[in-house]
Amino acid sequence: MSNSLQSGTFVENLLSPRRGSASPWLTWYSVIGERIELSGRVFDNWVAKSANLLGEVFDLDEDSVVVLDLPAHWKSLVLALAALHHGATLVDAEQADAQQASVWVTAQPNDPRIPNSSEILAVNPAALALSFGSDLGPVAEDFNASVRTYGDQFYPSPVSGDTSAIATNGDAPIGLAALFDAAAKAQGTILVRAQQPVLTLLPYAIGQWKAGDGIVLVEDGLEVTERLREGERIISDYQPAG
Repeated sequence: MSNSLQSGTFVENLLSPRRGSASPWLTWYSVIGERIELSGRVFDNWVAKSANLLGEVFDLDEDSVVVLDLPAHWKSLVLALAALHHGATLVDAEQADAQQASVWVTAQPNDPRIPNSSEILAVNPAALALSFGSDLGPVAEDFNASVRTYGDQFYPSPVSGDTSAIATNGDAPIGLAALFDAAAKAQGTILVRAQQPVLTLLPYAIGQWKAGDGIVLVEDGLEVTERLREGERIISDYQPAG
């Protein structure tokens, strides 16, 4: 077996070491007061359910292109890793391949940019939303309503590390092996402001999770107080390049 083809998948290798952990993996704060804490075990469960949904409903594989048209959020990070479980390529809505995408993952399922050839997964970012709502449209799959019905475990097939994992408008594609092989220095619990696109944040998040860190992701516009920092035991802040 070549170095670019691993047993299981790259996502599996990231998640499995902390699958039984009750320690925070990702904590989300929204401007409306939501605080969602996902342990390693709970985050892995959400990724598994989402990967099962993507496989069963949309037949994702290494030839699939998925538009992830969501802001940086705990659900978009879950769905990104779920798609990468299948070896799919993640692109943003402005990337050239978006018009040939198998699936658009979006909070706006009636967006006129979505081509008729693409299937749609509609995501309501609200933590307690049990369905997308009245604006679902006639053809979209409702992530909120259906994801909980899928299995708690995902059994991945090997995927090639040479597969493109992320392709964004104006940037060179990132291969699957390169995305998951990048080393990062452990920092503890890191505060990340959700001011950049999720596909820009994803490589950093993967690197820090691989190093054993937890991430506190705060919605753009939320004031980060000393009480929040102390309560979450923040050690460092993520400063995006540029």
